[in-house]
Amino acid sequence: MASAIFKPSRIISVLILLGAAGWIASGVFAPSAHEGETEATPVTETPMVPVQKVTVAATTPESHQRNITLSCTTEADNSSIAVARANGIIIELNVDRGDLVSAGETIATLSDEGRESAVLQAQALLDQRIAEYDAIKSLIDKGQAPKNQLVALEAAVAAARAAVSTAEAEADRAIIRSPIAGLIETVPVQLGQAIQPGAEIATIVDPDPMLAVGAVSERERGNIRVDQPVSVRFIDGTLKTGTVSYVGVSADQATRTYPVQARMANPDATVGDGVTCEMVVETAPIEAAAVPRSALIFDDEGGLGIRVVDAESRAQFLPVTIVDDGLDSVWVTGVSEPTRVIVVGQDFVRDGDQVEAVLVADATRPEPPA
Repeated sequence: MASAIFKPSRIISVLILLGAAGWIASGVFAPSAHEGETEATPVTETPMVPVQKVTVAATTPESHQRNITLSCTTEADNSSIAVARANGIIIELNVDRGDLVSAGETIATLSDEGRESAVLQAQALLDQRIAEYDAIKSLIDKGQAPKNQLVALEAAVAAARAAVSTAEAEADRAIIRSPIAGLIETVPVQLGQAIQPGAEIATIVDPDPMLAVGAVSERERGNIRVDQPVSVRFIDGTLKTGTVSYVGVSADQATRTYPVQARMANPDATVGDGVTCEMVVETAPIEAAAVPRSALIFDDEGGLGIRVVDAESRAQFLPVTIVDDGLDSVWVTGVSEPTRVIVVGQDFVRDGDQVEAVLVADATRPEPPA
């Protein structure tokens, strides 16, 4: 039994266990090499934030005349149709297409159709009534006729005069005159043609002045006023000037736009009716600054603006309003002094961030050789 306890393998295991325990105990109870020294508090260094480099462009507010461009067509300011006022056959046709006529000028004449005879008959009756009136009046003045006959005679004369006027007016309807001065545009009838009252004889267009008619959006309507100067450009490059004569107050239900008319002089009739054109309305000058289109951004609330670099080289958001649109830049209000606008890198900085501003010209300049 005793020999089993003192087997060599068990003795070796016990010795190894005692050695390990002694080695562990020596580390726990050994004096520390730094005993008595004051433990120093570690210093945490603040990491340096790199300064963001941005590209800026200088802009300065200035007086800017904003223009509103509208697509339009021309329209004669005054046009009319000469129509027949009686029936008959055209026995005279005095005009052709392209002729210039004055107001009241005879365009055509219809056949008599008994109208002159009616005038003669009415005139003869008037002469008779006047003679009767004069004869009875002479007797009344001499006391040979009662005075109460005078009233009936005066009424008869007045009726005869009215009949003459009616007959003359009917006869005058055979003459067709131009209602306005202008250019004969169409003549849809021919000599010898029988017509009825209301038939169109000729269309007259007054080319001077000519209207440019367009439409303006709801946003721009408030910027257009009557008597504002305009420039009208035609497809052949011709340019004419005029003034706004009308701004509509009711919007088109389909397009939600308002009609705008501008009147321009056209004494030589070089501008035709129905020509496509472009109207540029000149508005009053305002203080605005030109910034590149790429500089426009939105803030967290959805407001439109630009990011600028202030005097301390910090990025700041500046709200702006677009007042005019160009090819490469836009004109905005909200910039009150010379400003450096961030044009590259504005999306990577926040308000208050320290930045290194590089002008556009310097950014594109090649680096000098080392």
